[in-house]
Amino acid sequence: MEACSGVKGTMSYLTLLAMFGFLVGLVLAFPALHCQDFSGISLGTGDLHIFHLVTMAHIIQILLTSCAEANGMDQETPAGEEELAVLALYKTLRQCTGSVLKEVSSGWHLWRSVRAGITPFLKCSALFFHYLSGVPAPPEIQVSGTRHFEHLCNYLSLPSNLISLFQENSEITKVLIESWCQNSEVKRYLNGERDAISYPRESNKLIGLPEDYSSLINQASNFSCPKSGGDKSRAPTLCLVCGALLCSQSYCCQTELEGEDVGACTAHTYSCGSGVGIFLRVRECQVLFLAGKTKGCFYSPPYLDDYGETDQGLRRGNPLHLCKERFKKIQKLWHQHSITEEIGHAQEANQTLVGVDWQHL
Repeated sequence: MEACSGVKGTMSYLTLLAMFGFLVGLVLAFPALHCQDFSGISLGTGDLHIFHLVTMAHIIQILLTSCAEANGMDQETPAGEEELAVLALYKTLRQCTGSVLKEVSSGWHLWRSVRAGITPFLKCSALFFHYLSGVPAPPEIQVSGTRHFEHLCNYLSLPSNLISLFQENSEITKVLIESWCQNSEVKRYLNGERDAISYPRESNKLIGLPEDYSSLINQASNFSCPKSGGDKSRAPTLCLVCGALLCSQSYCCQTELEGEDVGACTAHTYSCGSGVGIFLRVRECQVLFLAGKTKGCFYSPPYLDDYGETDQGLRRGNPLHLCKERFKKIQKLWHQHSITEEIGHAQEANQTLVGVDWQHL
């Protein structure tokens, strides 16, 4: 804890940010600071102190932003060490925030919230330290079970009762908690002036698609080109990331981007997906992948007919229904940032795609 005392002031304004990203930055930056006097603390010990500190901050983050369920469910077993410790910590938080937090009598609900909220952070941390240190993870950590949380903590050199981290240096811990609770952004959240954050946070998802493809066709038929005075768009294209309908492959909606005229979809990727986009060309029943201004490919749509076949171009005219497995595959490519890689594979297999003016779409 003493080795990380220099960052406690920095932590005060990061209470509502992604703690795993902050952990990675601190750990990777620590070797550059190691030349300073840290009283002989090794790099490995410094990383452990940093990890403990960020874990504590994340626990406070979860308790501040995740409401314990006061649904009348009674605790069936006597309060254990974890429940009593987290209840005491929560009471300290209520004192530091001026009793703005709701009063909770059950430490069981609080401990359940902490465990559920911090497990994704611990999983990411286990992967990070595995590749950073080369220490193999035990086989038990890869199998979900009743003791999965304990195995994670053991691999990361954490006590299974995470609240005991706050008891090791009580005076420093109290100063940290007070500084985090007095942060202006935390006060804004507690006063209801900013949106709530709950942990664990849900993964981003592509938009929901209707089961029947005719619903999309009806939606697209009512879409008018925003720059042609109310005329119907000839190439309505749906962004699968945000749900926006665009007029693509048409000069009417071209805009200038970095000194070059580009189509509506290409321009939209820079505002919606940092240059990468996933679109559904509604009248062609075709998925479009774009990466930058010059790379793109067409991908099989997630809609199939009764024979299990796609109908790109809607030539056969058979009723189409959503295939959830195909849509999950597209979503997986997006989650894994593999859209650019998929475009590269498609262009290697089909050289004609290289010559397509993707920037005009």
